[in-house]
Amino acid sequence: MRLAVLRPASPLALGVYAFLHGRLGALKGQLLTDRFWKALLDARSFAEQRQLLLQTSYAPWVGTTVDATVRALQGALYRAVNVVERSVPPEAGSFVRMWGRRDLLRNLKTILKGKALGQSEEEIDAQLLDVDPSHVLPLTALLRAPSVEAVLDLLEHTQLAHWIREARRIHERDPTLFGLEAALDRRYYSELRDRVERLKPRDRQAVEALVADEIDQVNLMWLFRYRVNYRLSPGETYYLLIPVMGRLGAEELKRLARQQTLEAMAKELTREPFASLLRRSQTVRHAEIELLRNRARGAARALREAAFSLGEGLALLVLQEMETRDVIAALEGVRFGNSREDIEEQLAVAHVR
Repeated sequence: MRLAVLRPASPLALGVYAFLHGRLGALKGQLLTDRFWKALLDARSFAEQRQLLLQTSYAPWVGTTVDATVRALQGALYRAVNVVERSVPPEAGSFVRMWGRRDLLRNLKTILKGKALGQSEEEIDAQLLDVDPSHVLPLTALLRAPSVEAVLDLLEHTQLAHWIREARRIHERDPTLFGLEAALDRRYYSELRDRVERLKPRDRQAVEALVADEIDQVNLMWLFRYRVNYRLSPGETYYLLIPVMGRLGAEELKRLARQQTLEAMAKELTREPFASLLRRSQTVRHAEIELLRNRARGAARALREAAFSLGEGLALLVLQEMETRDVIAALEGVRFGNSREDIEEQLAVAHVR
């Protein structure tokens, strides 16, 4: 993916995106401050964390228990997606709507994973996100389906049929759980990249870097897991990666797939910032956090530099998604008795100011 330098907004762009820019002002003001993060990380019980969160924009999603709060928070992103989608021209709105389908993607993965592991309807349902109501799926039938194959059969008759055909094709070749998840990622990100190409030039310039960062993160994380954790062959690993590229090209990913350890991959990787972040990562988990922080830095930069463009809206959504992830990490960390330092090491956007 060749990334263009974003030029200053034209008078036409200022007019088209004035409404979005104004609405984003309110959403930016709701992002959590350094002072709040300090207080949240100092809190040592859910009761303390709950009182802090009730004073923020997250209040509508705060429940009476950690489980209820985490589940509600995980599905909260679509409200911000709807705000951005309704504030931009139709072709830009189509891209935002596609980007927002990641919650739907997560629910599909949860259902398929649950069926593969033999979980009950109740166990699977408890893990599902409350997603945008426009994402209509036959949830009752899906939860009652007796197997992965039965779920795929049902989904063939929904708006996601084109995703499911890809998932089934890869699942038949690689009938593993991560093969199914990778199949859905491949289809989702291919479609998202196609939506980027349909945007008008300035909007495309504004969002390309953010989409490239995410594609690179997904491809690298799957590559690390397949080779280091699951010990798949280089060929199997490369086949399961997303077929569209970000900054890292096909040849670079193939070279990495030939290595068996993070240390060997770090020596092979030369493109920055990925080479530096991988050199300071001791585990796959550490590498994931570094990649998330890299995306957060890119989004924070775009929020400053891409004013009056679709990039400004996407940057806000990326930061909102990561901030919600960090809040959940703080809640879960306290629940499991982790130290403040251990929790802080897991955070992404909270470190980017």
